[in-house]
Amino acid sequence: MTAGKIIQQLIEQPLVRDLEERAAQAVLALRYCIACRRAGRDPEPELGRRWEAEAAARRFQLVLVAIGDVWPDPFAVAPPCCPRLTYDEALLGAMLGAASQADGAQFDWLTAEMLSEDGRGFLFAALENFLSARRVGRA
Repeated sequence: MTAGKIIQQLIEQPLVRDLEERAAQAVLALRYCIACRRAGRDPEPELGRRWEAEAAARRFQLVLVAIGDVWPDPFAVAPPCCPRLTYDEALLGAMLGAASQADGAQFDWLTAEMLSEDGRGFLFAALENFLSARRVGRA
């Protein structure tokens, strides 16, 4: 593999469409929440309708609070219409996948360099709670 190809792979941002469905929906919901906050609107009613679970919408808001509390830098979020993921959004998708499998070891591997043990536990629990509420609603 040439140096140019290696560099391209390192800098290329993944596409939203390449994420697992639940992870893609969570990233798009994150973008929607940011847009709503900027417009002074509450995103929960629409998310509750979209997921057919009001509890999932509330718990997703708690995931966002957890991210805000434990993330070491501002969480990078792309505009709602952007087909590419930021690195933080891609990591969120991977963390959601680990939480959906109840794979704490994988979650720790993904986040150990940037989050404290307490922060990892807090965020993992928030993601698991969100996912359990999503199971009650539409999958």
